[in-house]
Amino acid sequence: MSPSRRVTPEVAAAREAGLRYVSDEMPGLQRRRAGKGFSYRDADGAAVRDAATLARIRALAIPPAYTDVWICALPNGHLQATGRDARGRKQYRYHADWARVRGDGKFDRIIAFGTALPVLRRRLRRDLKLAG
Repeated sequence: MSPSRRVTPEVAAAREAGLRYVSDEMPGLQRRRAGKGFSYRDADGAAVRDAATLARIRALAIPPAYTDVWICALPNGHLQATGRDARGRKQYRYHADWARVRGDGKFDRIIAFGTALPVLRRRLRRDLKLAG
């Protein structure tokens, strides 16, 4: 496999969760203020009116104060939305299945670390006894 076609751990995790690995650099949905609420536009500027899509957007619970909001056009994108908070920091909303798979992976790595810890401690004690 060529280096440019190598599957990263993130892409593999998305596939494991049945999701597509996406970026907020991809075309997505935009949120615009409309009166006391918001309207949503697709990448072509057309209003989003699909009930299922609007329900998915509402379920993301994107805070109203967020600016520069990008929403994934795909319901199975690992990254569902990004936006800027009041301090200008980029905030992310991930698909629930992505968070589950990534959380499970962290737990697995902690178990492996705990298993390796006694060996690491013995090696550290031995190395600290060396002169120099």
